[in-house]
Amino acid sequence: MERALRSSWTRALMLVLILFAIGYAVFQSLAGKREEVEVGQKAPDFALTNLQGETVRLSDYGGTGVLLNFWASWCDPCVNEMPLLNEAYGQLSGVEIVAVNMGETKERAGEFAERHRLKHPILLDSKGEVKKRYKISGLPATFLIDDKERIVQKFSGELSRADIINFMERIQPKSGRN
Repeated sequence: MERALRSSWTRALMLVLILFAIGYAVFQSLAGKREEVEVGQKAPDFALTNLQGETVRLSDYGGTGVLLNFWASWCDPCVNEMPLLNEAYGQLSGVEIVAVNMGETKERAGEFAERHRLKHPILLDSKGEVKKRYKISGLPATFLIDDKERIVQKFSGELSRADIINFMERIQPKSGRN
């Protein structure tokens, strides 16, 4: 009797371990199917609203280089680099600067853009969905995306004027170069 009981417990424990292993394997395979946000990979597409209320997709910029900058008005390094991004906007043909505001209201981001006379597109990630897809852990964060929509470089931290120009030159399509 005791031997039969021990055998039943052993089988039950083995079944639990097997089910756990299967569950873990399924979880890992599903987790592995998430889009990678690595250099050389295609940049994950997204759709966000701009300050004018229009929906803009990253793929709308296909064929151009994109300096994709994640920022917030409460982030001092973001505030410092915003005038530099604004100054660089439109300087190189075939390159767009797109700034994604992280988690702030349209009104707050709009006031900031107006106060600093920003010309480049401001998109709103108020729910943090793009932040999660791009695995943003700190601000500012910048992604360089080439004209084939591949990530060329990821950069965390404040950009200098020289960084911005250098980055824009790296992603400028060959057809847009003078």
